[in-house]
Amino acid sequence: MIGDYKGEVKYNVITALFQAYHDILDYDGMKSILKEAEMLHLKNIRDEDQNQYLDFFSFKKIISAQNCLLYDSSMLLFEIGKKFSFYLFPYGKNFEEIIQEINSTIITDWKVEILERSNDLITISVQKCIFCSEIGVPCDLFKGFLVHSLEKALPSEFNVLYYGDRENVDHPDHNTFILKLKIEKKY
Repeated sequence: MIGDYKGEVKYNVITALFQAYHDILDYDGMKSILKEAEMLHLKNIRDEDQNQYLDFFSFKKIISAQNCLLYDSSMLLFEIGKKFSFYLFPYGKNFEEIIQEINSTIITDWKVEILERSNDLITISVQKCIFCSEIGVPCDLFKGFLVHSLEKALPSEFNVLYYGDRENVDHPDHNTFILKLKIEKKY
């Protein structure tokens, strides 16, 4: 990994991500990612104080291992993102609070913000997304996270579709993008 990795990530973020891995990939899949990242010692992080922080470099090793082992698995990463949202914010937060909190629990040079909001459309700006910063890696995990975070905040008769410009994953700045979340009533 080449780059500058200043920052820190709250343990509750890592615990939620590991629980999402466990649900979607099973225990062996989660362990494979941690082994690839040389971070197997973190497998029981849920037993630690969740208010502690892990250095950002170690977190990026986990994300890089995930992206390596799940290369070209867009739908799988999207589902992991949805589960990640569920475990990080299981209930009681509106979408705006979730956006604020994700920025404050992952402290680095990235930024997620709501640009516009109407009754049926929310425009999100993601700058320097940490989940897809490697060349060739789409940002399906974080898109799944955002879609499910909004769906949880809506009444059950609504669902969320997302769209935006197609990412050029070979461009070094593909991890900065605009995502539109369309709220539709289920039929």
